[in-house]
Amino acid sequence: MLLQVRKWNILVVIGFGLALLTACSSDREEESAPSTIETQLEISEQFTEAKVPETTLEVEVTTSATSPALESRSIIVGDAEREFLVQFPEDISGLAPVIIDFHGGGGSAVDQFLTSNLARLSDREGVVLVYPQANEGTGSVWNTLRSREGNKVAEVDDFGFIVSIIETLKLNPAIDASKIYLSGYSNGAAMAYQVACHLNSDIAGFVVMSGLFPVENDHPCQITHETPGIIVNGTWDRERPMSGIEGYTRSVRDAASWWALQNGVSEGVVGTFAGVERTVYESTSGTQIQLFVVEGGEHVWFDFEVDGQSMTDFIWSFLSNYRTPTA
Repeated sequence: MLLQVRKWNILVVIGFGLALLTACSSDREEESAPSTIETQLEISEQFTEAKVPETTLEVEVTTSATSPALESRSIIVGDAEREFLVQFPEDISGLAPVIIDFHGGGGSAVDQFLTSNLARLSDREGVVLVYPQANEGTGSVWNTLRSREGNKVAEVDDFGFIVSIIETLKLNPAIDASKIYLSGYSNGAAMAYQVACHLNSDIAGFVVMSGLFPVENDHPCQITHETPGIIVNGTWDRERPMSGIEGYTRSVRDAASWWALQNGVSEGVVGTFAGVERTVYESTSGTQIQLFVVEGGEHVWFDFEVDGQSMTDFIWSFLSNYRTPTA
């Protein structure tokens, strides 16, 4: 499918750097998403030491004629050009919240746009959706740990990539910088966990589906505020088992407990509905970690109803209650 695009200019200022950014006008054909299954690659899913992004960001913006609000952008991180999709609401009447939504390993930004169903929130709730693309040269796998040892994709600075996206978003006066949320599936869930962990001061909440939280004892998180989160995993997931991957990730329940402890909560309230075990950890200030364990659930983006709402609506009703203490 050919995407017709239009040209315009963007002025971006980062710190003391100034760049006049010009989008290219051209037609290009969409490429099919990679079909790589993320198993062994995931065990080495790691990212390098966080780097301060370049002061000058070169951003290329295009707009699809088939979806006027969905834009394809590129940004320079170090010496690499990185790509992401952005969906803006048709009408922004106030400050817009943001969800950064990470695709699974071997997948694509387009895959996640089509799968997570969060795009429906854009016009209805005034949410900006961002879909980053992992480096295709290394199998479209997110580099989710800071260690370089034994890391097959250590040269890919995914952490710096997301830092650059967030800093660019914060420059936009229409963005509510106190309401930047994360979502991710599988390897993308691991990336969401890690960004929430290491960029905590910028993140107001997270949602992770069928993913595991990497273990990095030598690179501890810098948690600055109580952080809400939704964690959803299936008991029959062979790609990301409930028990975790020994030496690389926490178990699913340990991940939920860890985040709850950061909020000052040691015990949760357990309930069940329709084959789903739900554990709610709530702090004295009302910040929640909600863990959903789906009996018989496999390695998928889950779409069951919660509290009479679709998964998409529940996610937004949950996240929208929270913001970072300082923007």
